[in-house]
Amino acid sequence: MEEIIGYAAGILTLVTMIPQIIKSLKTKKVEDVSYLMVVVFALSMLLWVLYAVLIESWPIIITNTIAFVITCVQFTLMVKYKKSK
Repeated sequence: MEEIIGYAAGILTLVTMIPQIIKSLKTKKVEDVSYLMVVVFALSMLLWVLYAVLIESWPIIITNTIAFVITCVQFTLMVKYKKSK
């Protein structure tokens, strides 16, 4: 039961960035997305993965690794679509 809850929580965490990625891809605009939020979210995912490795929790390792990759995709879109000033 604990692993099911772990996977459910992890899946909800990793999908949080997906609507923003879809919007960024459709509009090619990222001005309203906070760089700080994306960076902090990515760092938190890395720390969760480190913690999960230490306690050997596969649900946390898997879902937060995927969430980190998704967050990196959003960051890449932010750099790609950033308006030049």
